[in-house]
Amino acid sequence: MDSRKVIATARHWAISYSQVEARRTVVRLDAEHALDALKGNFVAASLGGEVVWRVLPLGANDASALRAVSRAVTLAPIEAEDREAVRQLADEVPEALAEAEAVSGARRLLATPAVRQAGAEALEFLTEYVTWGLESGLPRVLRRLEPGSEPEDITVTDALSPRVGLGSIWRGLGAAELVDASALPAASGATVSAADVDLSRLRPVLATGTATHLVVFSTAPHRATELVTALQP
Repeated sequence: MDSRKVIATARHWAISYSQVEARRTVVRLDAEHALDALKGNFVAASLGGEVVWRVLPLGANDASALRAVSRAVTLAPIEAEDREAVRQLADEVPEALAEAEAVSGARRLLATPAVRQAGAEALEFLTEYVTWGLESGLPRVLRRLEPGSEPEDITVTDALSPRVGLGSIWRGLGAAELVDASALPAASGATVSAADVDLSRLRPVLATGTATHLVVFSTAPHRATELVTALQP
């Protein structure tokens, strides 16, 4: 393969991967910011003085945060067989390009023997890499790693679905369940059925009427049904 074509192809792949990885980083950062915003809305409910439930109220305005999380969760993974190839695109390939270009054209006349030797070895590496990349479908891998657009069909009802996965992300908080807030009793004037259940933080949130669903994280052996029962008038 012509050396100029080798260098051009390797440079194109290295730049493409750098851009793809930068876009993937932005997607992950957007998801982290969205999760931080959601986490700030958690409301604790206690039983016998101990926090047993952590409740995340969700309304229509939270769908955009869930979409940001979904976009990160559904990023195509770098498969095991592709990790070394993309690592080389980030490290060895740019270094080899610099060494090969240091002895290209008129610059070769001014290069020292050591630089010319390094350039020849770099070109050999790039030739082997490009040949392998074309045969193994590396451009297809780069296209697969490109982040998709933000999913428009994600709603608050998808909070615990695999496409968002808040239950997995915050598994340390306990078992996660989704509760339809419209099925809960009105918060104002209700009397807690269990005297040792503290819902003083949750009731004002329900009273606003903005939450359509609640993601309830319960510590074992408790479940969301106990919380719903405590809310009954």
